Amino acid sequence: MLMVKIPYYMPLASMNDLARLASALEVVPLPVYSFRLQNTDVLAVGINIGLTRPLFCYINAECTGEFIAYRVYMGSEEVSMVNAASNPAYAYAPIIRVTEMPRRFFKGRRDMQPESIVMRDLASLAKLVLYRYMREEVLTPLFLMRRHGIDGKTGSDKGKKGDGADAITIGMFMHGNEDGVPYFCYTPLDHMPEGNFVMYSSQSGEEPEFTNDIDGHGYVYMKVIRMKDQQA
Repeated sequence: MLMVKIPYYMPLASMNDLARLASALEVVPLPVYSFRLQNTDVLAVGINIGLTRPLFCYINAECTGEFIAYRVYMGSEEVSMVNAASNPAYAYAPIIRVTEMPRRFFKGRRDMQPESIVMRDLASLAKLVLYRYMREEVLTPLFLMRRHGIDGKTGSDKGKKGDGADAITIGMFMHGNEDGVPYFCYTPLDHMPEGNFVMYSSQSGEEPEFTNDIDGHGYVYMKVIRMKDQQA
């Protein structure tokens, strides 16, 4: 009998983060599912980032259209819910309305409790994303949070920048050991970045930087997804 593993569920900060996750830098936008989660209407995107369980990133929101339209224009994001995919200037993530999800998807739903791997700097994190992209052709999103509160641990980063209740960290999830425990590879930041993407070039010798402009040539762009603020 095929065993379906209970997904992880991770709340995002905003509709823009959901739209960016589903559409930005994607050849084909990912579908957005509309269903009920804990008696609340949600929009969720399921992503494959190499974990042993499915990961649904979601926001609390009602479905008011058939597609989520997304584009980056002159350094600004434009996001709206529309009924027709009629403007080729936008990427359109289709909204899939689900009346009923399998009960096993919610029964004993799993909270992600990853092991932490602390990167020395943003360049090390960017190179890790680039390596996976070159090897597996998967451009892993970078998850940004106000504090490292996924597992409630500070680990080896204690005392470094980003430590404490107001820490800001950015990182990527990776498949862990044979037991299926995921890793969160992250680096602490000294301030909350404004950019929604990280631009990096392994050939220029430049340090990676946050940006809202993804039109430059010679760079790999990595989308930044803001998670809903973690609770202490």
